[in-house]
Amino acid sequence: MEMTYDSILAWMKEYFDTYNAYAQNPDTVHKMDKFFAPDMQFKPYVAGLGGPTGEVNSREDFYKILAGHPSSYETFEAEDIVIDDRRGVVVVLLKVQVFDSKTNEVLLRKSYLPWYQLILDDENNIKIKKIQFFWEVMPPGTVEVNELFAGKR
Repeated sequence: MEMTYDSILAWMKEYFDTYNAYAQNPDTVHKMDKFFAPDMQFKPYVAGLGGPTGEVNSREDFYKILAGHPSSYETFEAEDIVIDDRRGVVVVLLKVQVFDSKTNEVLLRKSYLPWYQLILDDENNIKIKKIQFFWEVMPPGTVEVNELFAGKR
């Protein structure tokens, strides 16, 4: 597959659909193998997210984060997708909703701004090699995503 604007756009749409359906369930998270390089990196630029540096340096470790919060789940809706096909870079403005897993009640709405570095793997498939991650700062007193994922409300 070539990394053209159109192929990347279609692939990103499939990525978000697959993420919403499978990424946060430990039984199905490996459906995301189609999208992430084994040595993918996740680097959040969010204070207090993910330990001392927050950086994750493998797909398997990233899966532990994705599927490690059974009390709630999030859905992504791409509001805008910016694609630089020559550099293999995609930046997405995401509308995010976090839901209670038992009641499906919406607990939080906010925006994320992930920056994706794409590569072609050995089989010529597009994969995410790196995610640099930013999120909307919420007003004081708002329960934050990482607190919801930890089961706090």
